[in-house]
Amino acid sequence: MAPYLMRFATGPIITPMTTTSPTVKIPAMTPRQRVLAAVTHQTPDRNPMDFGGTLMSVCTPDFLRQMRQFLGYTLPPDRDSDDYWVDEAIQQYLQVDLRFVPAAPPLPILRDLDPAAAEALLADRARQRAAQDGSIVTTAVKHNHPLADKTLAELQTIKPQPQQPPRYLNWTIQQAQAYRAAGYATTYWVSGGFFEAGCYVRGYEQFAMDVAADPDIVRALFDVWLAEKLQTVELVIKPLAPYIDIFCFGDDLGLQNGPFMSPDTFRTLIKPYFDTHYSAVHRAAPNSYLFHHSCGSVYRLLDDLIAMGVNILNPIQPNAVEMEPERLYAKVCGRLCLHGGLDLQDLLPHGTPAQVRAEALRRIQVLGTNGGYICAPAHSLPEDVPLQNLLALFGRA
Repeated sequence: MAPYLMRFATGPIITPMTTTSPTVKIPAMTPRQRVLAAVTHQTPDRNPMDFGGTLMSVCTPDFLRQMRQFLGYTLPPDRDSDDYWVDEAIQQYLQVDLRFVPAAPPLPILRDLDPAAAEALLADRARQRAAQDGSIVTTAVKHNHPLADKTLAELQTIKPQPQQPPRYLNWTIQQAQAYRAAGYATTYWVSGGFFEAGCYVRGYEQFAMDVAADPDIVRALFDVWLAEKLQTVELVIKPLAPYIDIFCFGDDLGLQNGPFMSPDTFRTLIKPYFDTHYSAVHRAAPNSYLFHHSCGSVYRLLDDLIAMGVNILNPIQPNAVEMEPERLYAKVCGRLCLHGGLDLQDLLPHGTPAQVRAEALRRIQVLGTNGGYICAPAHSLPEDVPLQNLLALFGRA
């Protein structure tokens, strides 16, 4: 099946959220030009907007159903009722400037490309539903930490696993080409990072102790993962580089009140691995940009993130300590593009549409001056965000 780009328009034309003076005439840009202007700290014709253009700005399947009902159409033929990939129709209605290119096709396309894989996907979803509280679909609690009890000697016997080329690489390239031809900036989610992977396999408490008291354990794990990530650069990033504008990575480095560890510990123990990994990414994709996701307060790590080669930081969690827009702008103006910023802890779930709209405009005014900001919710939408608040963010309510 060909890549799906639904032509869809309805409702009043949105008034663009601009950061430029009325006396400054900037020629109209394509969405891709607009995003790249912001990323390179040039003034776009209007501030770029995102919803569903990265893996960190999607939403629940139920929210997609609400949006389809609001817009008056049914499930598109290439989309999956249980998937999180935002419909083209919704993105066009909201005038979203980025397009997320998945690593694998959704179920309706997968059934044609690989029937066995489609059946395996359905079976895996059934197992997940049986193990979860269905009332809260965005809650995932990990209890199994497979390396929690391993000694340093045991961890040092672990070898890097050979990585494989993407199974559906040709489909992914076709999808990216279609989005590029339609004028959109393209994004691709590559992988998580080092620190959070350690927390997954050792448990948060145990890995925090490792970082503080037994750094050799940390290095033993990171050495393995770095070797695997460098393979992925060759097998995934290099072949996709001509078609992807923004390669996305993530590692949650912050708590609500500051980084998980001291900046000195981050610089000596963890940053060197990011330096090596992200340098390889930039060499493999010199015309693409690097997006790093970290929840929490990372203000004290901003200089390090920039030095690591991060071009775009998400989600700039607004209620975390030291993450106020004015402080961020003063710190990174001209050096780092910021993505996200609309509060999901209080404003979007509990505020009024007028409050949401006012805060979106304020953040664009503060962070988008002279480019450098992509406006979006500060992470993917959970269940408790009303439809009208999302519409208000984009000026559609």
